[in-house]
Amino acid sequence: MNRRYFFLILFCLYSFLGNSQTLVTGKVSDSSSGDPIPFVNIIITDLSKGTVSNLEGDFNFKLPENATNEMRVVFSHIGYQSTQLTVEDLKKGFLQVKMTLDEYELDQAIVLDFDPKEIMKRAQENLINTQYGKPHEIEVFYRELIWVNDTIQGLTRARGDLHSEGYDIRHSKRKTVSGNNYHFAAYNQIQKSEYGLLTNMYGKPRSELGNGPMIALIFRLWNFNLNWFDYDLLGGRKLGDREVYILSIKAKNNGVKSRASRWGKSHYGFLQDAILYIDQEDYGIHMMELSQGFPPEKKVTKYSRFEYMLKGSEAVVKFRRDVEGNYFFTYANYTNRYREYGYQTEKNPLEKDVREFAEIYALGYDLSVLSDEELRSKYHTSVSGELPFRSLAYHIDWYNSLIFIAGKARYNPEFWEGFDYPRYPREKELERQLSRNKPLSEQFAEFRNNQFYLHPILKKRNGLNEGYWARTGLYPSRVGY
Repeated sequence: MNRRYFFLILFCLYSFLGNSQTLVTGKVSDSSSGDPIPFVNIIITDLSKGTVSNLEGDFNFKLPENATNEMRVVFSHIGYQSTQLTVEDLKKGFLQVKMTLDEYELDQAIVLDFDPKEIMKRAQENLINTQYGKPHEIEVFYRELIWVNDTIQGLTRARGDLHSEGYDIRHSKRKTVSGNNYHFAAYNQIQKSEYGLLTNMYGKPRSELGNGPMIALIFRLWNFNLNWFDYDLLGGRKLGDREVYILSIKAKNNGVKSRASRWGKSHYGFLQDAILYIDQEDYGIHMMELSQGFPPEKKVTKYSRFEYMLKGSEAVVKFRRDVEGNYFFTYANYTNRYREYGYQTEKNPLEKDVREFAEIYALGYDLSVLSDEELRSKYHTSVSGELPFRSLAYHIDWYNSLIFIAGKARYNPEFWEGFDYPRYPREKELERQLSRNKPLSEQFAEFRNNQFYLHPILKKRNGLNEGYWARTGLYPSRVGY
């Protein structure tokens, strides 16, 4: 073969392979102020693939192999005009995406005459028509960070899948059924550093995001009595071509939290003070900003005698609307703040201010309905019930103090070298900080994911004698470990 044609073929092959794995990176910012815009939905509409910008507006993801140049890529966020590019535009190097504020004032007649409580009522009544109603799978990326006295103590990343059983109005009406049973996340690739904080107090954001309860909050949210809230219509915004109400709700006398306790779901307390972004046409929920405060009082755990004081929690949950009017989960984060005073058995316990942060991104959607057998195979667990009430059983690791995973936990360096995920602001700086005493690669390689491993450490470190630490309440895993 002529050498000239040989190298031409190699060049074409290289170009093809390169394009099929193109890494898209960029930043989304306000066109006027230049400020970064966090949590912008970025979707290749024809493929339902994409990501969300991080806290500093940065984003990165790999283009799917079947993405063609003419496909549309939509950047959308509450209060901004949607920006559209093509897949071809994404291949031109680092992108500086500028989004323009959409000046919008809600008609004063609506503000004055329309009862805000009626907006909530219509959102409640229309939920069955707005939330996607069939089972589907979502590829997800999870991140967790913990600070102690403003110093980072640990970092976890995980890639997995989230099963949604879809939406049926009875999901929110069956008081004896946990609402999160219809969402189940499994993580098959994990990176985790050692944590400088090891107590039985931390892990609230992980338990709510890592296995789906916060994501499923909307499925049970609307079963509450509307009279438990005070309402205030703050105004309106635009989301692309959609007009959106900004509705503030505040729970009366913390009643929502106390009434919700009968379901054992403390995260319902987030409705204590919330802002909901509700579509003016179909009354679907585009975004929820949630917060919860606590009285300044010390608490003690029942068995381990650990003292702490809760300070507050905040969360953001976002959904995206497709052209057919279906709403899908796309992003959530959760922050938990508390002060810990150590174990009562410690001689000189140190007081610490702790802040936990976790976030979960939807990276892609598969709208096919998996059979029971396919679900068992994918998530390595048992499936019970009939559509639309199938639930997946939790593994032993649902109870642990690290992160939940279906199937055996593992650290796979090769996977992470080729997997691109949304970066946390200054993530490299955080990695360097965590690597000062021990290389992060070694910490990841020593990843342990077993609660029985943690119990002796906690017992020895804190002089605990309660039988709680040797309890056999954690049952053998269905996958044999």
